[in-house]
Amino acid sequence: MKQGVFMRAMASDAAEVVIDVIGVIGWEVVYQNLRDMLRSIPETVKRVVFDIYSPGGDVWEGNGIVQEIGELGKRCETVARVQVAASMATLIAVACNKRTIASNGRFLIHNAWTETIGDATAHEKSAKTLRDAEQEAARFYAERTGATPEAMLAIMAQERWMMPDETKALGFVQEICDPFKPEDFAEVKQEIQAAGKWPKSLADMPAQEGMKDEDSTDDGAGSDAAKGASDSSDSANAAHGAALKVEYERGKLDGIAEGSARAVAEYGDQIGKVKQALADADKIARAHQSEKDKLAAQLAAALKAGDDRAAALREQLEAATAKLKQFVSGALAFSPAIETWQEALTACGGDYATAAAKYPQVLEMYRAAQRQKGMAK
Repeated sequence: MKQGVFMRAMASDAAEVVIDVIGVIGWEVVYQNLRDMLRSIPETVKRVVFDIYSPGGDVWEGNGIVQEIGELGKRCETVARVQVAASMATLIAVACNKRTIASNGRFLIHNAWTETIGDATAHEKSAKTLRDAEQEAARFYAERTGATPEAMLAIMAQERWMMPDETKALGFVQEICDPFKPEDFAEVKQEIQAAGKWPKSLADMPAQEGMKDEDSTDDGAGSDAAKGASDSSDSANAAHGAALKVEYERGKLDGIAEGSARAVAEYGDQIGKVKQALADADKIARAHQSEKDKLAAQLAAALKAGDDRAAALREQLEAATAKLKQFVSGALAFSPAIETWQEALTACGGDYATAAAKYPQVLEMYRAAQRQKGMAK
């Protein structure tokens, strides 16, 4: 079932508006939505009908709706048509000037309830709030029904579904609507005619003539004539009944066709809005994807640049390491040059044999020098 608050399609010059109130108050039936809807109703509208099918709901949301209906009732007739009304939905119903209930409808009033988490003080505060809500509701019921607040509190404490007859007897509604009663059908016909939706051929058809009064007299001589007239009347009534049936079926089909056309138009508009919303969402998603792709490309480029820089640094480090190794190797292999035999002996700790083995060229140069000195002497 489609739940929420819906204003049925109406002509620009319509004098009546019908609003469906279906679902939980505060969830599907939202105060702000209904408030804006009621305030948008043009001044030309003289009657606002609320078709109610609700199990109740949030007290604060419902109180706001009650106030809006009260304000609306100052300038036009407000009507509640109840199929199911429980809890907070009953307060919305009795806020209307005129109230009816379906012959198989149900009505329930009860004490407010809530859930509390906390210490004893928190629970005591909640209990006080609930008692205030009970008294407030009982006073409002009493004002609208003519009963006493005490009587309303007693019924609220019972928390039971009331049948239409009891609902009417207690003043919650003024009428019970039964679509299967001829008199109720006549009222509906009048409403349809007033709205210009009843087939003209059916509306102009004369009503059937009533039977003759029981106390009227007839003599034997006229009995045959009366019988003939009766047969003729029966035939006329049969023809009239057949014509009524044809026109009724035609009117019903016209109504179905018109309702279907309205539904198609309404849902077509809703589908169009959904499609537009999907298109907008897709556009936003594409834009986000484009930004995501750009960021991904920038990140990939940054990572590549980082990798390239890291590779270059590795190469430089490896080159520096190689040079350092080369330098260290050279430094470890470096030793001062030995040019004289005395330096060689010193380097070898005065060990002649070691110096001769390690520095043979220096020893040879030393001996050559000594030989030259001897020759010179």
